[in-house]
Amino acid sequence: MKIIKICPLLFVLVFFCNTNALAQHKDFDVGFLLGTTQYNGDINMTRPYYSPQPAIAGIFKKNFNPHYSLRVCATLGNLKAEDTDFNNAYQTSRNYYFDNTKIIELSCGVEFNFFEITEDKKTHNFSPFVTFGLGGLYMENSKFYEVFDIPMGIGLKYKVLPRMELRLEWTFRKTFTDRLDQLADSPIDGYQQYKQISFQRTNDWFSLLGLSVMWNFSDSKIPCHIYELRTYNTKKKH
Repeated sequence: MKIIKICPLLFVLVFFCNTNALAQHKDFDVGFLLGTTQYNGDINMTRPYYSPQPAIAGIFKKNFNPHYSLRVCATLGNLKAEDTDFNNAYQTSRNYYFDNTKIIELSCGVEFNFFEITEDKKTHNFSPFVTFGLGGLYMENSKFYEVFDIPMGIGLKYKVLPRMELRLEWTFRKTFTDRLDQLADSPIDGYQQYKQISFQRTNDWFSLLGLSVMWNFSDSKIPCHIYELRTYNTKKKH
């Protein structure tokens, strides 16, 4: 599938996510993530953090209140795996590997903070969070339903400055394709017809683990703690 075929899908996704976000008062975060992408599929079925490859992502978040946000994330990464990394007789015999699956994904979802996060970094400055949404994934020669994925994940965030926070997150993507590993269903390299090359009824996953920095842009004013330092009594004496 040519990339131009999924551009309308990605445009609709971004437009839908941002229509309600921009209609409210100004309170949003913008930042970037540096981390790794990991593959889970027919080659790697057990290890959650396997063969990490460099990845980068841009994140936009619209904050509705201290708990709920709408987020849009654009991700660029790569996937790699090799049968010889596993002590499995069949995989050793199959001896398959891939290292050129490019990940280009745009996703939109909801982010929920378990604790309140506010602009006051002295209090309400730390929280675990979860995220869930819907994404569009670009792959060559994909069928229409294979371009979708479902991102879900967990993370921790800490407000280091009134307008800046650090975040560590690990998000998993359930895809609707069995071809992230480019492992064919039909026999390869002289295999017999009855030999199973891949699990045909299971789809591949990939994950994104990384550290991100977010900057907040808000209409509200940052609390001033100068009044906490007062040592005098404002009551009138009689």
